[in-house]
Amino acid sequence: MPKDAPPNGGAALEEVPMGPRQRVSEMQAKLHRWAAADPGRRFDDLVNFVYDPATLIVAFDRVASNTGARTAGVDGLTVADVEQRIGVPGFLDDLRAQLKTGTFRPLPVRERTIPKPGGSGKVRRLGIPTVTDRVVQAALKLVLEPIFEADFEPVSYGFRPKRRAHDAIAEIHYYGTHGYRWVLDADIEACFDSISHSALMDRVRARVKDKRVLALVKAFLKAGVLLELGEQRDTPTGTPQGGILSLLAPWGLRLSRAKTHIAHMSDGFDFLGFHIQWRRKRGTDKWYVYTLIADRPVRQLKAKIRALTRRLSQQDLGSVLIRLNQIMRGWSTYFRHTVAKHTFSSLAHFVWWRVIRMLRIRHHWSWKDVRRRFTTPTGKWLRPAANGVGCSTSRRSRLPATATGATRSPSPGFCRPPSDDRFRGEPVALRGARRVRRAA
Repeated sequence: MPKDAPPNGGAALEEVPMGPRQRVSEMQAKLHRWAAADPGRRFDDLVNFVYDPATLIVAFDRVASNTGARTAGVDGLTVADVEQRIGVPGFLDDLRAQLKTGTFRPLPVRERTIPKPGGSGKVRRLGIPTVTDRVVQAALKLVLEPIFEADFEPVSYGFRPKRRAHDAIAEIHYYGTHGYRWVLDADIEACFDSISHSALMDRVRARVKDKRVLALVKAFLKAGVLLELGEQRDTPTGTPQGGILSLLAPWGLRLSRAKTHIAHMSDGFDFLGFHIQWRRKRGTDKWYVYTLIADRPVRQLKAKIRALTRRLSQQDLGSVLIRLNQIMRGWSTYFRHTVAKHTFSSLAHFVWWRVIRMLRIRHHWSWKDVRRRFTTPTGKWLRPAANGVGCSTSRRSRLPATATGATRSPSPGFCRPPSDDRFRGEPVALRGARRVRRAA
């Protein structure tokens, strides 16, 4: 068994926290140290940490900085509403008083369904708590997380602080390059909908003795769901979505037959958007573990690009380019460790063609108009731009090596026209016409 992989190895070191953050950081360090020193210890008097003013301030800041801050729960309030109508100090003082006196009661979460990726037709049910409930949940997480972190396996990476998908991929590389060839690709069926409340509370009680904290956790599990049609539903099992195989049954969980299988590394398998495969390096007799981009993320990205660049879209070009840059930059950053030079290149051409075709339809341009607007006097192609906003340019700087020693793929240049030096960007029919005329 390898030692624990360094969590989020590429992340920059955090600055020394100040004020409430420093107080919370010191509290978390103590709790984690005590939990690691005594695996059987049960913690009491934790509720004082939960409603501590510093904890609530940090919890609110985390909720406010989340992208879901603009989404309201069943009470209709967003973070902006709380800041403008109530004021953060008054809001937190009232919340602290409720927690201290034991009168706090969570409200049902607002259900929202979104389609699951892959075009299966299935939906994922999300639960949106109120801002108040989110702050209390964040405060509970700040207190409980350092305790349970001491019990987690070092090879566990999901939903843990300072860990990311790339650390899990590095772990797979480690085993793949040290003789492991078979992979159990398992998926738990409807995990968030089926998990047993009693089993979950038993695991929490193994570490937490404070009855008021246990009551808070249970209250959130039993808060119920307000469906999209306005009907309220109880939650006897499961938890809103925002081990050993023999342990699944007591938790009310089971493996999905359709998504669970055994694969050989030479056949490859998809994981967290990556396609991992043990294959022979071209031109040699040596075999390596390669990390590629799976097909589904590419299809999903192209679908987003098509939605942004519809031919009849009247959206401002500058707004389209800003959003395209955000999507492509985030996507390429996530997949920057992969062997994907040709994938990045084809996506760059795809974006360029989509933008150009949208502009041609919108402005009724001929191909000659496109060439006049997007080429220099020397014939060099320019990337589309509007109001000082252009498509991302290629950054060919050398990036740090990955965990396996391979150099990361450079960030692609987006909106890149085809690479034909003389006639790049021209329609295929026009290129053929030029060849015919010259032959004649």
